[in-house]
Amino acid sequence: MEQKERLGAKKWFAFVLVGLIGQLAWAIENNYINLWVFSQSGKAEYINWMTVGSAIVATITTFLMGALSDKLGKRKIFIAGGYTIWGLFVFGFALGSLQNMEALFGNGGQAILWVGIFNVVIDCVMTFFGSTGNDACFNAMVTEQTNERNRPFVETVLSVLPLVAMVLMMGVGMLFGVPGEQGAEESASDFAARVSSGWLYFFLVCGLITTIVGVVSFFLLPKDLGKKEDQTNLWGNLAYGFKPSSVKENKLFYLALLSFLFFNIAVDSFMPYYMVYFQGFESLNFYLAMGIIVGVAIIGAIGVGAFLDRIGHLKVLFPSIGGIVIGALLLFFLQENWALILGGSILMLGYLLGTAVLGAELRDQTPVDKAGSLQGVRMIFAVLLPMIIGSNISMLVFQKPGLDAYGEPTKIPDQWMFLVTAVSCLLAGVPAFFLIKGKRNSPAQKCE
Repeated sequence: MEQKERLGAKKWFAFVLVGLIGQLAWAIENNYINLWVFSQSGKAEYINWMTVGSAIVATITTFLMGALSDKLGKRKIFIAGGYTIWGLFVFGFALGSLQNMEALFGNGGQAILWVGIFNVVIDCVMTFFGSTGNDACFNAMVTEQTNERNRPFVETVLSVLPLVAMVLMMGVGMLFGVPGEQGAEESASDFAARVSSGWLYFFLVCGLITTIVGVVSFFLLPKDLGKKEDQTNLWGNLAYGFKPSSVKENKLFYLALLSFLFFNIAVDSFMPYYMVYFQGFESLNFYLAMGIIVGVAIIGAIGVGAFLDRIGHLKVLFPSIGGIVIGALLLFFLQENWALILGGSILMLGYLLGTAVLGAELRDQTPVDKAGSLQGVRMIFAVLLPMIIGSNISMLVFQKPGLDAYGEPTKIPDQWMFLVTAVSCLLAGVPAFFLIKGKRNSPAQKCE
């Protein structure tokens, strides 16, 4: 196996910075935007709308732009340009407040409906540029710039960045008083109006950070290693991942992808609603609980991740799956503060390690000349289907009654989503078993 030189400090800095700020924007889109829309509407179904809409746009975008970047042999221009525009639409979320919708459509259900519609549209446009820069091209660049020797640790570091970004996101949120808590005597519509100015500054700062990093990326990212494929048909690139011959040639890739499918259904069963759920416990300090959970998960993931290349990353897969199942069951059966924090920490640690392991394995099993093209099929099975299936199943199982911004009955996230998480994660273990078995029986691996 041909070994490449070590990444070096500049590449590490570029990957961590671009990866972190990309995850900051995704953390806003996947977590804080859910709190924002819930604060302005009181309806969990709008979170589901955004989750599904974003998944569809992200998949189509990655599918097309990954293949296009393969054909052109370019990654950097798509990453830097995508991030630059991405940040502008992060700020666009602030315009979708209940106050603004009331000014346009009057008080009542119409205003709440347009809060949902406006934020879904902004979310989808933002996702196009985010997926172009991050999902399609940054992922492909990392695959091209790493090798089997250093990839597991690189993947672990990148997998931790979503939680680091969550800490950064919550720090900025605390600075501007968001998400905020509704007073006992305060109506939902008054609460929505009170917190909207804090959210405005929050989105402005985070959008500006994303745009600045996009501009810096033009100069910071390493030179493209992809070769321009003048003789390759773009539509042939798009179809590559779905050909029976591709499945036959890359069996381990598709086994890893199938395991990732069920693993991410488990994750997306709780992730869109996770912070809304924790915010609902009045006796629990939201920021303290999130800080402990995130801190434990980051320290644990980095500690284990540093040894993945020595012990073999697939050896950590089943413990990761088990961690998610245990954490989810704790959260399902117990609602005491200690159980919420313990279960949340175990759940998040299992999520980080499992994502790192499956992500590294997918990169290892990706044909180097199709790194962009296979991002599309990866997005369908690892993002689109899990986000649609996981989010919608949880919406169906929610039992806890609540009220929207105008006092109309609705359902809000509750512990039943964690049962969905546990079951789906157990299913992920089936293809994982055959993946590990197949790799043991096929010692010859793809090498750059």
